[in-house]
Amino acid sequence: MYFDNTMNDKIPIFPLPLVLLPGEKLPLHIFEAKYKKMIEYCLKHNQKFGIVNSRNNDTLSIGCTAEITQITAAEGDTGEYDILVTGVERFIVKSYNYSKDYKQAYVKTWQDIDDSIDETLLQETNVFLYEVLMKLGASAKISQINMPNAAFEIASMLDIDKRAKKMLLKSQSEKDRLIILKRILKKAIVKIDYDDPAKVGYHNYSQFEA
Repeated sequence: MYFDNTMNDKIPIFPLPLVLLPGEKLPLHIFEAKYKKMIEYCLKHNQKFGIVNSRNNDTLSIGCTAEITQITAAEGDTGEYDILVTGVERFIVKSYNYSKDYKQAYVKTWQDIDDSIDETLLQETNVFLYEVLMKLGASAKISQINMPNAAFEIASMLDIDKRAKKMLLKSQSEKDRLIILKRILKKAIVKIDYDDPAKVGYHNYSQFEA
């Protein structure tokens, strides 16, 4: 287990029944008073907030910071917000703080123990990614686009189920994450070939599973 002090010591926390990964974009509708206050605080102080899985029963509570990249007022005079956030950095909760209406946490950055890149494994995973995207009707021009160079970048292109996301979030090795993604993509190829790709289509395809 490896921690460091690169992250702010205390951050606002938004518990949600989902898992956010670094690089992933997530739309949120903010309607509860305490979380509206949290968003206003983050905007005022240019601060990220943390998203943790509210249904997490694990000993370790690992989450991901969320940066607000877009915000609009919701329709009507409700004071609600529609925001778009992007996952930035993984963290582990050391303890919680309840001094405000919304939950806060003392956190440490969750870092990789092994951050080396297996270029062969990365290339193999990208080959499977390309095959999946083509089978699901992506444009042939995708071959002209630079393929991802990291596991979380690959993951951000897929609708991965929560169980698989938890595995990726906890992993402290880029190699392990690529192995997980390669397995997910191989499984998706089998499923797509079993189904009728013409009927499935990328936008209607069910979540990728580990």
